[in-house]
Amino acid sequence: MSAHCQTIAFENIDVVQKKTISMEPDDVEKKLVDEKRGGYCFENNTLLRIVLEDIGYTSVKPLLCRVQWGMPPSDEPKTPFTHLVLEVATDDGTFLADVGFGGINSIEPIRMDVGSEPQDLPEGQYHIVPSKRQGCYALELLVKDEWRPLYEWRDEPAPMVDQICSNWYSCTFPTAKFTTNFLVCRIFSREERRHILNDEYVIRKGFGADAQLTTEKIVDKARLEDLVNNVFGIKLAETDGIDRFLN
Repeated sequence: MSAHCQTIAFENIDVVQKKTISMEPDDVEKKLVDEKRGGYCFENNTLLRIVLEDIGYTSVKPLLCRVQWGMPPSDEPKTPFTHLVLEVATDDGTFLADVGFGGINSIEPIRMDVGSEPQDLPEGQYHIVPSKRQGCYALELLVKDEWRPLYEWRDEPAPMVDQICSNWYSCTFPTAKFTTNFLVCRIFSREERRHILNDEYVIRKGFGADAQLTTEKIVDKARLEDLVNNVFGIKLAETDGIDRFLN
């Protein structure tokens, strides 16, 4: 996971260019590996599943999640199940693996021991607890002495037809997160992460209250192309429309 996160970016540039996203294994491998691109969760975690199965893991279960990060508490769901993660069974236990959450996820697997002691990881303390919605579980991160949920999921494997529907919504629905924002993220080391959100480029060193942030307003397409190519290592065959979220 660490090697994946530090090599392949999280990005939605194809969606910004109004292209649809394929989850076919050959298409994912060609884009993320051969063409040196990045992708969002349906691509990054599909590639991770392919690799895990190829090296011998026999129980890799896809889960569809409802994102809760950055949203106020609510009794009613505010988002659909549009995030893909993996549940991986090993001889040492069962782990949550996620290389597609855009910089908030840990670069290490998280034990799926519901209600156990928090797991100390480079990015902070995480734990998995029952969600307030029956039959669901939530991944939470400790932020300023408060547990905040990243996402929740049902304890059942997501059929491919459901994954395809969720992916289609994410890359085509007019008000979905990825059709209304430009987003690129990459992990550069255990302590350094960088991202672009629309017209803002951010370098973050460290975590929590001690994190150091450096920000830059991206003023034109030339600077955006330079960052995407030379900083994030994303090789674009065409750049038409990538600047449509610059102010």
